[in-house]
Amino acid sequence: MVASNGEKGLELVQDFKPDLLILDLMLPDISGFEICKKVSKEYTIPIVMITAKSDTIDKILGIELGADDYITKPFDIREVIVRIKAI
Repeated sequence: MVASNGEKGLELVQDFKPDLLILDLMLPDISGFEICKKVSKEYTIPIVMITAKSDTIDKILGIELGADDYITKPFDIREVIVRIKAI
């Protein structure tokens, strides 16, 4: 399942109950940080953030809000697959 904005993504999480959430931080309506926080409070779904934000503060905040991993762009898809398998 794919959502183009945060509101739709939250709806899909509620309806679909995915095994894993791959989340971008920069969405048009809601911050990925806010989505991560909401999903982590309500569900036990692993979250992998994939984003262009590479500051250490952003990485720390993502993990503190409930992300299980944080991958910065550009990335090699093989790395993403291995990290998902590890989770």
